[in-house]
Amino acid sequence: MTAREQAEVVVEDPHGAVSKPPWLPGADHDGAHGHNSNGVSVVVCSRDRAAQLEQALTAIRSVLRAGDELIVVDSASSDTSVAVVATDAGARVLRASAPGLGRARNVGWRAARRPVVAFTDDDCAPAIGWTEQVERAFADPQVGFAFGQVVAEGEGEPLSVTAEAEPRTFTAADIGAVVGHGANMSCRVAALDALDGFDDELGAGGRFPAGEDFDIARRLLRAGWVGAFVPESIVAHHQWRDRRSALRVMYRYGVGAGAVAVKARREGDGVAPLRRELWDEGVAMAARHLRHRYEFGAVACLARAAGTVTGAVRASRLPVEAGRFAQ
Repeated sequence: MTAREQAEVVVEDPHGAVSKPPWLPGADHDGAHGHNSNGVSVVVCSRDRAAQLEQALTAIRSVLRAGDELIVVDSASSDTSVAVVATDAGARVLRASAPGLGRARNVGWRAARRPVVAFTDDDCAPAIGWTEQVERAFADPQVGFAFGQVVAEGEGEPLSVTAEAEPRTFTAADIGAVVGHGANMSCRVAALDALDGFDDELGAGGRFPAGEDFDIARRLLRAGWVGAFVPESIVAHHQWRDRRSALRVMYRYGVGAGAVAVKARREGDGVAPLRRELWDEGVAMAARHLRHRYEFGAVACLARAAGTVTGAVRASRLPVEAGRFAQ
């Protein structure tokens, strides 16, 4: 990177003036950011995937409305490529001090200037009207979070797909029946603030590399908020992983799911979440795939089940304070 490029990278420091890695200056911003009651804050977190991020931001910018804002959180990347791409796209850019999707999303929503924040990933492309559908989902002041459809795009193994066709509403009685994926998840900022946000230990790159989305949904429902599934809210997830990579991802999903299940048990949900992850989503699902001669699907479910055991064992050693794993 040239000196000129380095000088043009503008990264806000979400915690004020602190020491930063080379070429990642923190803007010494005094006072609160301006806020707007209309529109949605879109937050995209990325770590060392500048090329994918560039494509995602092109797609996201094409569907933003005049009142929306775009925030990119550099999740402790090893160089400035993510920040450069985000700056070139006109996004507000912040940097998380350590990797982990839950931690990065916390950095993003805390900087948001809109009352609703929509999360998507750096390998996704929202459909036209996405932020309008997101904002509409929060017309009811009781709604604290919403999921939308995540459809597959590309030739890789299909992962993180949620193609439900019917709208749903979730309450505390539906904790075990929530559907959705963090690639198309939105939250009311006030609801996140009430719970101090996502668990820093959950999410890709963190101690438990998945589960931050369902964990925050579960906690919001327990706190009395209502959730929604909005099929009109659509994000395409580019499927770029081969089978070996997909199996690794399934294992990591299991690790996160096992950790969340252990936390849920401590908070009064019993063993049902862990049984659901191990049996319903693991062994029983693998058996169904085998009956339909889908061998890869069976192996993937067993990989997830193995990850669930790993995550549960690791999580059992950690204390939980105010709904979050203590470091």
